[in-house]
Amino acid sequence: MISHKPNDRKINLDLMSTEFKSNSEKETFLKWFLDALDKAEVINKRRHIAICPICNEKNFLLHKENKVISKYEYRIPDGEINFIVDSSILHLVSVHSLVPDRSLIAALENLYCKSPES
Repeated sequence: MISHKPNDRKINLDLMSTEFKSNSEKETFLKWFLDALDKAEVINKRRHIAICPICNEKNFLLHKENKVISKYEYRIPDGEINFIVDSSILHLVSVHSLVPDRSLIAALENLYCKSPES
């Protein structure tokens, strides 16, 4: 069953273009990011194969573990709205070193704690 609320706002991951300056910066952020996302609500679990538009991999993988990322969405509260972000963001950050939108990071900081890159 698909879960949507009137105040949900989907994040367009195709707009992610800024890259981390170094691998160590990415690794530090990724650890915080994974911990912060653990605090978010997981919704809309799906069973299908998605293809990464950057590397054309059939399955989205989590970098070091080479673990296939299931398809679902995160609901991240941010005041009056909720950000909805696809689980493929894990692949985009861990494999392609792309930095999430600042508003998403701020919402996760409110949910969890200050990001190491702030």
